[in-house]
Amino acid sequence: MRHLSSFALRVATASAAVMLVLSLLSSGWVWWQAETALRRQLDITIAAEAEGFVREYEDFGLRGLATAVENYARRRGPLFVALLTPDGRIMAGRMPQAPPPLRGFANLPGTGERPSLRVLGGTLPSGATLLVAADLTPLNADATALAWAAPIAGGAAALLALLLGFVGAARMERRLASATDAARDVMGGDLTRRLPLSGRGDEFDRLTETFNALLGRIEALMIAQRQVTDDIAHDLRSPLSRLRQLLEGALAGPREAENDAEVLERALAELDSVLASFSALLRIARAESGVLREGFSLVDLSALVESCAEIYAPVAEEAGKTLKTEIAPGIALQGDAALLQQAAVNLIENAVHHGGSQVVLRLCPGPVIEVEDDGPGIPAEERAAAVRRFHRLDRSRSTPGTGLGLALVAAAARAHDGALTLEDGAGGRGLRARFALTSDASAPDVAGRGRPSRI
Repeated sequence: MRHLSSFALRVATASAAVMLVLSLLSSGWVWWQAETALRRQLDITIAAEAEGFVREYEDFGLRGLATAVENYARRRGPLFVALLTPDGRIMAGRMPQAPPPLRGFANLPGTGERPSLRVLGGTLPSGATLLVAADLTPLNADATALAWAAPIAGGAAALLALLLGFVGAARMERRLASATDAARDVMGGDLTRRLPLSGRGDEFDRLTETFNALLGRIEALMIAQRQVTDDIAHDLRSPLSRLRQLLEGALAGPREAENDAEVLERALAELDSVLASFSALLRIARAESGVLREGFSLVDLSALVESCAEIYAPVAEEAGKTLKTEIAPGIALQGDAALLQQAAVNLIENAVHHGGSQVVLRLCPGPVIEVEDDGPGIPAEERAAAVRRFHRLDRSRSTPGTGLGLALVAAAARAHDGALTLEDGAGGRGLRARFALTSDASAPDVAGRGRPSRI
C-alpha cells in the first residue's frame, strides 16, 4: 500500500492521464484530418469519372452516354453512375437510392441497408441529369481506423507508464527502506552507520554521499564534544583541586596577613588559569561555529603579522632567543582580525616557549603564515594529537599553558577555509607550523579596497 502513495507512482499516474487526454484530443484531430483528406481524394476521383462521361455525351449524344452508363453499371465499377430523365426517373445505370436532381457535390445519408453516398450531379443540355456517386463507408472506416491509432498508442503508453511507475516506486521504496534503517541506527546512537550506495552513480547515490558526509561530520563533532568533555573534566580538575587544597590549607592554618596574601595570590593564579582555559574554549567554539564569518572584513595581514613580530621580539630576546621575520608586503584577506592575530600570537608563543634558540616568522603569498624553530620539534606520530584541545606533550607539562594554543590556531584556520599543518623544520630539525588560507578567502590587492583592519 505504501507504493500507492509513492511520488514516482503519482508522477507516472499523472503522466498516464495526460497521455490519455492528449491521445483522445489527437484522435479527433486525426479523424478530421484523415476524413478531409480522403474525401478530397474521393471528390477528385468522382470528378474525373464524371468528366469522362461528359465527353461521351459530347461525342455520341444522349444515347451514347446512356450506353456507356449501362456498360459501366454492368461492370460494377467502384462508383455508382446513373442517368436520370428530367422528371427524376433512372434512364440508365444504377444508384443505391434515388437522389433528387442536383448540381455539384452533396452527401446523401444512408437509410437502412443503403449506404451513405458522396454524389456529384450535373444537368446536361438535353435536360437529363448525370449522377456519379461513391460509397462513404470505406472512407469512414479508414478515417476511424486512423483515428483509433492515437488512443490505442496512448493507452499502451499510459499502461506502460503505470507499470514503470509501480516498478520505480517499488525500487525507490527498497532504497529508501535501507536508508531509513541506517538513519534509525544513527538516531539510536550508532554514529558509524552510513547509508548504503548502489554503485550506479545516479542522483540517489550523489545524495547518499552528501548525507554520508554529513553523518561523518556529525560523528566527528560528537567525538570532539565527548573529547572536550573528557579533557575539561581531566585538565580543569587539577587546578580546581589545587585551589580547593590551597583554600582548605589556609582555613586550617594560622591566620596571618602574610600567609593570607600568599594564599590569595596563588588562588588568583589558579583561577586565572581556569578562566584562561574557558576563554580559549569559547574562542575555539566561536571560530568553529561559523558566526564569525558574518563580521569578516578586509584585514591587512602584512601589517598584522608585523605588529605581532614587534610585540614578541622583546619577549623572545628576554628568553635568550632570536625572532627573525620574512614578511611579504601588501597581503590582505577577508577575515576576522582578532582571531587571525590570536592565531599568529599562539604560533609565536609556542615556538618561543618550546622551540630552540632561533624562531623565524614568515608571511608568504597564498597567504601562508609560517613559524619555524630549531628546537626538539614534535614527533610525527604526535602531530595530529598536538592540535587537540588540552593535549600537551610530556616534556611540556611542567611549563605554564592550557594545551589550547594549537587547537585555537587550527580552529582559526578552518574558520578562514584554511588548514594548520605541522612539519619538520629546515634540515629536518625543529618544527614548522604552516597556517595556510585558501586563495578564495584572500584579497591580495589592498589598494582601492577600503582601509584594512589592523590590530
